Amino acid sequence: MKINYNMPAYVANGKLLQNENALTASLEKLSSGYKINHAADDPAGMAMSAKMRTQIRGLNQASQNASDGISVIETAEGALQEVTSIIQRMRELAVQSGNDTYADEDKQAMQDEIAALKEEVDRISTDTEFNKKTLLDGSLCSRVYANTRNVNLVDVSAAVDNTNYQLKITGAAEHAVSIFGPTKVPTGTNAAGEPAWTGKELNELELSINGVPVRFEEENAISGETVYYNAAQMYSVLRDAAEKAEVKLYATDGTIPDDTAVGKYPDSQGYEGVAKNFAFGDQLVGVSRDTGSNEVIKLKWTSPAGENILGLTSGTAETALYAEGKNVTVKLGTPFTSQATVMTKGNKVEITDLDGFSMSFDVSERALYETTDDGATYTKIAGGEFDLNLQVTNIGNLYLQVGANQYQTIDVDIPCMDCKSLRIDRVDVTTVFGTDKALMALDEALAKVTSVRSSLGAAENRLEMTVSSLGQTDENMNTALSRIEDVDMAQEMSTYTQMNVLVQAATSVLAQANDLPEQTLQLIQ
Repeated sequence: MKINYNMPAYVANGKLLQNENALTASLEKLSSGYKINHAADDPAGMAMSAKMRTQIRGLNQASQNASDGISVIETAEGALQEVTSIIQRMRELAVQSGNDTYADEDKQAMQDEIAALKEEVDRISTDTEFNKKTLLDGSLCSRVYANTRNVNLVDVSAAVDNTNYQLKITGAAEHAVSIFGPTKVPTGTNAAGEPAWTGKELNELELSINGVPVRFEEENAISGETVYYNAAQMYSVLRDAAEKAEVKLYATDGTIPDDTAVGKYPDSQGYEGVAKNFAFGDQLVGVSRDTGSNEVIKLKWTSPAGENILGLTSGTAETALYAEGKNVTVKLGTPFTSQATVMTKGNKVEITDLDGFSMSFDVSERALYETTDDGATYTKIAGGEFDLNLQVTNIGNLYLQVGANQYQTIDVDIPCMDCKSLRIDRVDVTTVFGTDKALMALDEALAKVTSVRSSLGAAENRLEMTVSSLGQTDENMNTALSRIEDVDMAQEMSTYTQMNVLVQAATSVLAQANDLPEQTLQLIQ
């Protein structure tokens, strides 16, 4: 027997400490509900659970993001539903205007309503917002960068890749131009002594512009006196009739517009730059309002009055002077395929290809002109061709983070929905071709709005499936995390009971071991 070292007590105390530590760990697990409370409990499990918790929290937020995306799309689609209704009403008015039972003032009233409806379309485009983010003004659609400011209204489908598209503009769109000829100076004068034609003499022209008859008043309805027309009065009647016929009328001294005039005033084929106040003897020039091969100017008159008054070529029967415009011409480069097709209408270019590829844009009439920095002088580009590059990017799309990790996004493209982008900003049912042009433009606008609404509906359905998928994934990951972290209460309670008994037993044994040194006193006595 030894008294310096009580080894039985050392052994019993060590076991007691081990049992107490095990009992404490078991109590911690039972009270927290976790079987991993410290990294030492399960290093690998702790690392895995930390990553899984990160993923689960990310999934929860991604689900919220997708739900917010659905709300954005619902807001945009709801606004477009109203745009659809507005366009349908405009089309109804256009159909109504095509009936000749309505007088000019009736058609003007229809046009006034159309103008108000166009303003409402533009207001919806600029004012539809979600969380102060404008949805329909074009800020949430793909950005396309051109190497010139002479290209605008670029619209691309989702099938267009993000790359650089090369084309050549070989000819700009042109307006139809009709030169009447030098007008004649009348022999008669009005009461003020000014050279003037009588209304009867002017009506002998039986002039019509694109089918719009030009009518002059012959006698005063009250006094019965002969009505005379000086230069300004005659020009006013001709100008108003030409405007109804979708023709801009200019008076010139015979000067042909040069490159600078055409470059500065492309909407008038340069004639606005050489125009003057009309006087008898001046040349009258008609320019179609729009560009393209469908734009025409057709003058009809009865000879020889046409030559005697307006300087028109005379004949023995009804004579016509006809002019038409030109469409922009384009050559495709890389990376367009051999199956790509190009359709042009005026200054609009539309390129289509397989798999839903679609690209459209407008080319300014001054695309083939270059100018000095101050814009004072324009010259035509050498060679008559312009290299056009369109860099298509996905910058600007509405990105929705619908996953817990990077690059797990869904992008939604919402193009601009104002009247200019829909190409209905120039709808005018008061002109001679107004009804037909309006119906064509409104049908195309309606098709575009419907297409955008369809794509938004598809995106909304996709996001709803995304929310469902994220919820299922979150549930499965929580189940997996529970297997790693959550303690089995029944099993741990058994462990706790075992450790509790062992601690009590070890305590009892330690007490007995501490009594052993006292037995040596019996040997000493």
